[in-house]
Amino acid sequence: MSVKPYKILHIIGGGEIGGAEQHVLTLLNGIDRTRFTPHLVCLTHGPFAALARETNIPTKTLPMHFPLDLSPLPGIIRWARQKGIDLVHTHGSRANLLGRLGARWLGIPNLTTVHSSLAYDYLSPWSARMALGIDRLTLPLTSRIITVSKYLAREVALRGGRNLETIYNGQAPISFDDPTSSRHQFRIQWGIPADALVLGSIGRLHPTKGQTYLIKAATQLRLEFPTLHLLLIGDGPLRQDLEFELKQSTIPHTLTGYLPQAYKALPAMDLFVLPSVSEGMGLVLLEAMQAGVPIVASAVGGIPEVIRAGKDGLLVPPGDVAELSDACSRILDNPDLAKSLVFSGLNRWPKFSIGNMVSETEQAYARTLK
Repeated sequence: MSVKPYKILHIIGGGEIGGAEQHVLTLLNGIDRTRFTPHLVCLTHGPFAALARETNIPTKTLPMHFPLDLSPLPGIIRWARQKGIDLVHTHGSRANLLGRLGARWLGIPNLTTVHSSLAYDYLSPWSARMALGIDRLTLPLTSRIITVSKYLAREVALRGGRNLETIYNGQAPISFDDPTSSRHQFRIQWGIPADALVLGSIGRLHPTKGQTYLIKAATQLRLEFPTLHLLLIGDGPLRQDLEFELKQSTIPHTLTGYLPQAYKALPAMDLFVLPSVSEGMGLVLLEAMQAGVPIVASAVGGIPEVIRAGKDGLLVPPGDVAELSDACSRILDNPDLAKSLVFSGLNRWPKFSIGNMVSETEQAYARTLK
């Protein structure tokens, strides 16, 4: 007799496609359909719902209009009942609020994945405090919590999280058809000289990603490396501020805006920099490792669990422009160091596989549904 698969409802904001959305999409597509049937609710009209529908995931958008907007809750409860959902899996503070309340109302378990540090996710301290307050109130309603790094597990435990486990984000193998050709193609497309030394970063243009420190470091580095060019891939609330700062600095630069499959542009870079002030894990680092680009990143959040300092990349204190500048200079000046970091990174990234992430999440479902 075949056992019917459990139905899992994922809830996420879905207004942009960041690390959390990529993680959910990977999970939705990788899950064993004979054991679990995935469903999705997005709380914002955005590109993510369309991406999920393309892969035949039953998807519904029920928009929240402000952080404490409970109006989508009846719709979530109705849809979950109609679909016969067995477990609600939430991602992000808005999803946690509605998903935890909805699961409690339905009498079914709720599992939460924590992708980032709530204290740094917001543009204003007031919003961050409110999100943390709401999270504390609803934490007792969740049956199990997954964090994407041990650093985040410690942080969530301090605010009362229980039944915690760490499951690292998984990264699919990426194929770079012809890195040399991609390098030239992107440089031509963006008007970057062939002989330029390109410092690049990929990420939301948000205070938590620390791009302002990279701009300041690049200003210092240009005195030593006159062909330096800064490439920032991504979009977000800080775009205008960063554009203004770049114009003031007079550094040759390219701000591409949001770029689907941004990793394809990695071969255009000579150095990948992730200057975050907070980072759950830093999935983009695994892409840079595969692209064979040396890495400088902040020693913050889950990053030191991915990048072993001095081995797979150089790590610097967050917000320290002098140290950031010095680490970039060391790699740009020392091709042997760059090669050794790249070689180590190419051996390191497969440890963070999608197979591990999916099977460990399936085990967490099985334990929660017992």
